[in-house]
Amino acid sequence: MSKVIFVLHRRIGLSRAECLEEWAGERHTSVLEKLPGLTKWIQNHVTSAPGEPICDGVGELWFESDQAMNAALNSPEMGAAVDDSKLFLDMERTGMVIVDEKTIIG
Repeated sequence: MSKVIFVLHRRIGLSRAECLEEWAGERHTSVLEKLPGLTKWIQNHVTSAPGEPICDGVGELWFESDQAMNAALNSPEMGAAVDDSKLFLDMERTGMVIVDEKTIIG
């Protein structure tokens, strides 16, 4: 399995709740679910942290292989998902990392 993680920061003028509602909402979901090769999508909504949270959410996109992931990241569907994200995310602060997951316990 291949996985991409997004660290999300809301747009100025939106509350965390408003941002997360947009992220989980029907409009964004209908765009992202068209991503080719996507096998799993997890949204981690930040609810609290010691002090001010460093982000508003963490998203995980899972794919069967690196090839499927790279194809999806370079697809028109990903472009549409990014365009939609601009409606509720600060794209200058939101970041993406490709990870190699290592299970330590479990």
